[in-house]
Amino acid sequence: METDTDSLENFSFLVNWGGTRTEILRVSPLRWSTSVVVQRSGSNILNATQKGPGPSVYGPITIEREIISGDTEFQTWAGEVANTAGAPFRRDVIITVLDSQRNPAVVFQLRNCWPSAYEAISELDAKSTGVATEKLTLEYDWFIRTDV
Repeated sequence: METDTDSLENFSFLVNWGGTRTEILRVSPLRWSTSVVVQRSGSNILNATQKGPGPSVYGPITIEREIISGDTEFQTWAGEVANTAGAPFRRDVIITVLDSQRNPAVVFQLRNCWPSAYEAISELDAKSTGVATEKLTLEYDWFIRTDV
């Protein structure tokens, strides 16, 4: 299999989060870390410790999009978590990084996502030229990367 050595740009991506409008402005980095467990064997004559891997933790991500009148899907999803009246609020989120021809190149699938924070509106500034945005902070169980 031939490997494509072209770099992928960080501004060409799609996010399928389960909503009808999928245009996302920003996605924070995907991260995981594995804790270090220190243990010591009672039979070790040097009384030395040994480090080993502990549980892995996946850090939350934030997705941000511009606010459009009439679209309250971010708020609705966050509200499903806050008002857990039996509604299933966990969703898989798929982040697709596109190549220079806008074809899928790398896909990240985040499993069992749910909003842990919702920012209804970005800072308002009369001197700014930016657009008003809303943000969701998502927790998830794990992610997997697939190269297309």
